[in-house]
Amino acid sequence: MFFGNKQLLGLDLGSYLIKAARIQKKRGKYYLKKFGFIPIPLNTVVDGSIMNTYEMNDAIKTLLARERLKDKYCSIGIAGHGIINRTINVPKVGAEEFYNALKVEAETHIPHDIKEIFFDGLKTDIVEDGRDRVILIAARKDLVGDFIQVVSDAGVKPMSVEIDATAIANIFEVNYPEEKDTTVAILNIGASKINVVIISNGSVRFFRDVLTGGNYITEEITRRLKVSFQQAESLKAGSHTTGDSILPNQVEEVVADVAKNMVADVSRVFDYYTNTNPEDGVKKVFITGGTTRSHTFTQTLSSSLDIPVEKLNPFKEIIVPGQVLSREEVEDFSHIASVSLGLALRRVDEA
Repeated sequence: MFFGNKQLLGLDLGSYLIKAARIQKKRGKYYLKKFGFIPIPLNTVVDGSIMNTYEMNDAIKTLLARERLKDKYCSIGIAGHGIINRTINVPKVGAEEFYNALKVEAETHIPHDIKEIFFDGLKTDIVEDGRDRVILIAARKDLVGDFIQVVSDAGVKPMSVEIDATAIANIFEVNYPEEKDTTVAILNIGASKINVVIISNGSVRFFRDVLTGGNYITEEITRRLKVSFQQAESLKAGSHTTGDSILPNQVEEVVADVAKNMVADVSRVFDYYTNTNPEDGVKKVFITGGTTRSHTFTQTLSSSLDIPVEKLNPFKEIIVPGQVLSREEVEDFSHIASVSLGLALRRVDEA
């Protein structure tokens, strides 16, 4: 069956929000056709695994109906502790032989039966001793199957499954071509994890999921200031109501304390990358994700890293008609849109 080059609907199935995006490419330019999101109950997705398929399925159906998204095919992203990645060297072979060469390495490096996993390889631009440096990516078939099933049950068929890291790299490449010759790190700071993606000379060189995120800040605000999780979420984002007994500086102190620990985790990832790539180093950091709404968090991150930090704008080179999103909405939603937009760049004929 011929699908043409129609873009897939991008579905970002996060642990706090589900985001959907549709993009159209026309005459070399990208246009946003739809963007929407919906919150899901706490603990519906934990560490990248679906714990409540009913709640997830219901949320997807509600979002698709509300945004009038009638797409038949989509691209979904997965992340979390169920994703394994290893940097390996693979013999230089043609595209047709690459899968078999990768399979040999996967059987050596992945601690699961090869029949129980899906795997793929992401070629970097580095060649060592005549062998390509490749990022081997693997995920258990049961974990991937859970996501495919819950989305399929909502009426849209996943044609592409990729990791959040590559979706982020995709949207960065579209929006920041001027950074192609620089080594940059992108931090997608979500509710339960931080995707760390390092891109050098336009190629993904390294990625790692740090299993800490904005929920750790929220939980600490809840514990220290004796408030509900929902109230703590609002306080973290800087919202305060009249008569609120919690002072802004109390919240800022908690956020800064937890942020320092999160920054330390990220710094260790950077150090590892530099140690294994002594000829290279991160020159600039772009940040995205729901946690970046916290001014205190972003300020702590910027002051703790001895590297320039900038907020990533996933709409920077995407034309957004006013009837799709207003200027205010583009600004308000930019911190949560990166992964879904990166997934929406995938075409049906690439799946």
